Amino acid sequence: PVRPDTARIVQAAIDKLEYSPNSIASSLKTERSHIIGYVVTDIRNTVFTFLMAAIQGVLWEYNYSMMLFATNGDPAKEAAILRFISMQKIDGAILNSCTNTQAITRLSKKIPVVLSGNDIADPDFVGDFVDSDNHAAAYMLTSHLIANGHRRIGIINGPYNLDVSTERFRGYQAAMSAIGIHMNESSPLVCESAFDISSGYAAADSMLRLNAARRPTALVVANNELLKGVLTYCNDRGIHIPDEVSVVTIGNRHELDHLFLSPTYMETNLEEMGDRLARLIVERIETEGKLPKRTFRLPAFFHDGNTVRELHETAP
Repeated sequence: PVRPDTARIVQAAIDKLEYSPNSIASSLKTERSHIIGYVVTDIRNTVFTFLMAAIQGVLWEYNYSMMLFATNGDPAKEAAILRFISMQKIDGAILNSCTNTQAITRLSKKIPVVLSGNDIADPDFVGDFVDSDNHAAAYMLTSHLIANGHRRIGIINGPYNLDVSTERFRGYQAAMSAIGIHMNESSPLVCESAFDISSGYAAADSMLRLNAARRPTALVVANNELLKGVLTYCNDRGIHIPDEVSVVTIGNRHELDHLFLSPTYMETNLEEMGDRLARLIVERIETEGKLPKRTFRLPAFFHDGNTVRELHETAP
């Protein structure tokens, strides 16, 4: 053991020189960099911003830092990012809405991986999957519209190569089927798009320009970014919510509670999800790959706003 007086002299020198250990040199000795890669599709999407804040807060507790990557929804860029992560000294990766099954499966054999937004069905993949109960959220919102008399209900959704989108469509579809209205992806009241503002705007334009007999009386909008596009379109065209169209969405309260109206929505708890993602990746690192694949579904919570009008309508 080091003598107390020697320890004091060394500490004084450290303080005077403002010395800090070289993390690269330390990683050579410990074989850990204490860096986690975090991959998202679009850094402009505020969902990822709130998730990132929650993840970073937990990682900091365990002395881990985060390296952020954005694919912009480009498969080639995603493949390049996953390849880069696999070649670097990165301890683990949190992947949100990534779709390259083969690359993700290979990566999971090298470092711990936790997924959100899109799961990997490959039996060779080893990691965790965390997401909201998307099916239940969409089902509940659609059922709420039905209970208020709506039958011509449209859905503005994300890309179907992501589980989050297909699950939300299936929830909407199940609620409609329960009253004898069978919807499919080719319906003019079903729109697949990117999860961004411009896509929400374009989808609203497509649906709300339909003739009166076909135009939806209500819209299920799959996330905050799409909702911003829908609201902008309605504002530009002078379409009043909910008098002319009812709107519900799935999102987080940090944005939805600060709009000029109070949307009816299912809240996804991004703080809890980010916390879970971070703790799972640390757990996988600390257990050195001894855990099986696991799936975690977080409940969404209903918030009743002022964007749904009650009406009486019969099924077409």
